Amino acid sequence: MAELQKQLPGIKVLESRPTPYFVTLKERSEFANNNKGNLFVSIHCNWAPKAKEVRQEGTRTEVYYVKTGKGKNAKTIRKTREVPVYKTYTLSGKAMGTETYVFAAHKLEDKEEIVMENGDIFQNEKDDSTLNVNINDPIVKQQVALWTKQFFANSVKLATMVEEEFVAIGRNSRGVKQRQKGIWVLQATAMPSILIELGFLSNRDEELFLMSEEGQQQMTESITRAIKRYKELVDKGANQNGQQQPGK
Repeated sequence: MAELQKQLPGIKVLESRPTPYFVTLKERSEFANNNKGNLFVSIHCNWAPKAKEVRQEGTRTEVYYVKTGKGKNAKTIRKTREVPVYKTYTLSGKAMGTETYVFAAHKLEDKEEIVMENGDIFQNEKDDSTLNVNINDPIVKQQVALWTKQFFANSVKLATMVEEEFVAIGRNSRGVKQRQKGIWVLQATAMPSILIELGFLSNRDEELFLMSEEGQQQMTESITRAIKRYKELVDKGANQNGQQQPGK
């Protein structure tokens, strides 16, 4: 937050979780919408279960019995055989790298509902308190669809820039992703939105990097550079069109 305000003094940064206390996902998205945010950025650390590997550690002698014949002639023969012995090992976390999520393209209708509920924010930025949005108006529905598509495009742009900045400092990037089940804070925010996974705490090397002051500073500066690039790109597009774009 401090780095953002330092590099972009003209923007207003609000924290949806300003204290260590838990804030529900619904409350976070509502906070962003109520404050008419132009951009929503959620920052997390990833985790992956440790992998398990089964290895053969040798063999052991197993005793078994075989019945032969019938009636009085039946006999039970004792035999032995060599069988493999396996051992399961829990390996240290191998998953590593950054990844940035955007709201899923197949969830656009869900996003449109949120944009529709908050559409007055974009139609009348100076004073939205007097505007009544007719959600059944075909023109309004068309505009909402356009906004939603623009939000998706801008989300992908920012997410791509974030991952590019991570690569620039030597981090392994797993790329920009969408999740089939969707992510609530990305679906329920009426603005371009991304969720950044800084790395895997289940990976010891990444954990040490992310816990270090140097690592945190590098990641902070990378995200700030990406947001700065994104703002410059959107501002340039707005100036060329002679109007403010949604998601600026």
